[in-house]
Amino acid sequence: MLWLSIAIVIAILVTVGLPIGVGFWLNKKKDIPWRVISYGMMAYFLAQVAVTLLFSGFNVLVQNGTLALSDPTLTLVQVILSVVLGAILGVLIRWAGMKYIKENLDTPEAAFAIGVGYGGAESILLVGLPLISTFFTMMSNLNLDPATTTLDPEMLSQLEQLWQVPAVIPLMGSVERLSALVMHLTVTFLVLQVFLRQKPWFLALAMADELLVNGLVVGLSEAGVANGWLVLVSVLLGIANVYWLIQMKAFDLQQWKEPESSARVTEPPDPVE
Repeated sequence: MLWLSIAIVIAILVTVGLPIGVGFWLNKKKDIPWRVISYGMMAYFLAQVAVTLLFSGFNVLVQNGTLALSDPTLTLVQVILSVVLGAILGVLIRWAGMKYIKENLDTPEAAFAIGVGYGGAESILLVGLPLISTFFTMMSNLNLDPATTTLDPEMLSQLEQLWQVPAVIPLMGSVERLSALVMHLTVTFLVLQVFLRQKPWFLALAMADELLVNGLVVGLSEAGVANGWLVLVSVLLGIANVYWLIQMKAFDLQQWKEPESSARVTEPPDPVE
């Protein structure tokens, strides 16, 4: 129980504390308004709403018989649609925000903030908050007596199973979320290249990056691949995305304070060359 509790706390710090901490660092040390970070969060929410609406339309077609799919095929199509739509809409919404919001968002510091906001919202909502809720329930019922408790037997069984989870599982999940956060930073910086280089095909490159990362992780998970291999794939993809970020000078903080004109004249090395 002790090691599992420590592992869960570490996972919560990574999935919730890290994005929030980076946000505070950007705000306090780099003078980036929380407003800009919130644009990334709003982009994530809008992407999820759009995906949900499209899924609803797809489900209507299945339910009224327009699309006749077996259960296994339906599940496969739903997984593919979720990954593809999430990547396409997530990139397009970020691009539209950076282009049409009446604010100077086509800069490296804005891209970093939007990427943190987008990836942070995903990490907190998909993993962080559910993990906090589950851990709170586990700790609240740590010393209950099965003979006297009023909890439903099924709930008791679920709690017992939760305490039997290996401590490495939440740690593996936090590694995957860290890799996803790095991916969203990379995707946002690829969108930024559309403005800095005037090359729209970087949108396709951004979509491809998200499709590759999410597609591999989700696909391997659906295929029942062992968690250890999933973590290895996540780490390798994370390293590849960090390399791309370095190529795009995402961590060159000096350029964040350069005038917009100089940022547009001096282009970083092309990440695909």
